[in-house]
Amino acid sequence: MALTAFLSFGLALRAGLAVSIGAGITFLFSFYKHRSRMVGMPKPPWTPILGNLKIMGELAASLPPGIHPHTYIHYLQEKYNLPDIFYIDSWPFGDQILAIVNPDVATSVTVQHSLPKHASLNRSIWPITGYKSLVALEGKEHKTWRAVFNPGFASGHLMTLVPGIVDDCVIFMHQLSGYAKSREIFQLEGAATKVTIDIIGQVVLDTQMHAQTSENEFVTAFRSQLTWLPDQTEINPLKRINPLRPFMIKYNEWRMDKYLMNIMSQRWTSRLETGPMEQKKRSRPVIDLALDSYQESGDVDNGHLDRIKFQKAALQHIKVFMFGGHDTTSSTICWVAYALSRYPDCLRRFRKECDEVFGPDPSQTAQKIKDQAHLISELQYSAAIIKETLRLWPAASSVRRGEPGFFLHHEGRQYETYEDMIAWPVAHALHTSPKLWPDSTKFIPDRWLVKEGDPLYPIKGAWRPFEFGNRSCIGQELAVIETKIIMALMLRTFTIETAYEELDKAAGRKSDKMMTPEGDRAYQVLIATAKPVDGMPCRIYRN
Repeated sequence: MALTAFLSFGLALRAGLAVSIGAGITFLFSFYKHRSRMVGMPKPPWTPILGNLKIMGELAASLPPGIHPHTYIHYLQEKYNLPDIFYIDSWPFGDQILAIVNPDVATSVTVQHSLPKHASLNRSIWPITGYKSLVALEGKEHKTWRAVFNPGFASGHLMTLVPGIVDDCVIFMHQLSGYAKSREIFQLEGAATKVTIDIIGQVVLDTQMHAQTSENEFVTAFRSQLTWLPDQTEINPLKRINPLRPFMIKYNEWRMDKYLMNIMSQRWTSRLETGPMEQKKRSRPVIDLALDSYQESGDVDNGHLDRIKFQKAALQHIKVFMFGGHDTTSSTICWVAYALSRYPDCLRRFRKECDEVFGPDPSQTAQKIKDQAHLISELQYSAAIIKETLRLWPAASSVRRGEPGFFLHHEGRQYETYEDMIAWPVAHALHTSPKLWPDSTKFIPDRWLVKEGDPLYPIKGAWRPFEFGNRSCIGQELAVIETKIIMALMLRTFTIETAYEELDKAAGRKSDKMMTPEGDRAYQVLIATAKPVDGMPCRIYRN
């Protein structure tokens, strides 16, 4: 008996030792493969053992806590005088990166040879959108579903939905009036998120989410899901571990799916009950136009749509719209308010334009937009403000995956992309590069109004908050429309001031220790996408 146990223990020990040796050899092979790629290539200060880990740690320590990682590229390039394409080696704690800060090269990987999306993007947002959303799909499958939903996001169609958008914005104004009356500090990002969720719910599903006025099952689950996302800025993998996370993510996913499936079922029933003339009316939600496109695509059974098949496939795309449709806009609203509070001349010019387009009485603006939606297209300076805001504070970048044997070329040098590497056209770095933008850190809306030949005139491809090509943001027209409407209502009626110093004082922090190298207390943090730190605390005053 003892001999048998001893032999069994010996066999187990040998097996464990063999596994350990095998794992060690695999690690050493991978270590050599990753580090050898970097030899002789442009990169920040690097060592064969640590790669760029030491430099990245020092950079993170020198910046405000939690600042979005996409800002690192700009600071690395500036500090170490790096070229417009360079590598970053954070393996094994992060993916190796090929950072792209050149508009022509960025276009080469997003338009001319559209590289697939990198898995890191899906890893960061799959708890919200699922694994088979438009964000993750590739090839024919992506092309098919993009075509199904394109009609609903066409500019002409969205203009027919403007009256409903305005109604949600009027509720937002009532909420802001309450904050103005109380003079309390509030998070502008939180308030902006609720109105944009209401808008996207109506535009996509023709449903009232009531996020601004009451509790909503989907919104509650959605906001909870954001809090359970792994911290992508945390280098230590052990700190990312939370035993409750997978259970909470699954629970919130179930709640969101249940809510949206119920709404889609209601839309299906409504579609069956309405006649052909009603189905052809202009102001229809995105989901109805998608049903039309899906039916016309021929993916039907004996001429009839399979409701369950369509809903299951469309569910994850709908969650992308709910997530992306509110996210960029809510953040942009915050940054517009922040920028105009710092540049009063731009604010005065914006208000003057609104007076010319809508008349001098701000209280009449909502009704005028509802009656004459085309008026918002006349807000040229407002459009320039939005573009300049998205230049300085882009919500995200397109993160692509390299391909074996695919090389980038720039200034006589060849860059291999590698299949497990991130090829990253970094919007933030492109938008703040002094090589591409005169006075690159200044807020100058006139960049978007000058004629070609003017020193301020933007270089083609240097501005890419929505990206280009077949993976460009499907909801960019909606984002601009609703941002213009909210600006016209909010910034003519109220004056908004950030309250970071008050917040820091209450938290026992020193604001001067929380600033970017440019002296900004407001900066972007990573919460699925780039959001204003601390939700942009504000006080608001009625004009």
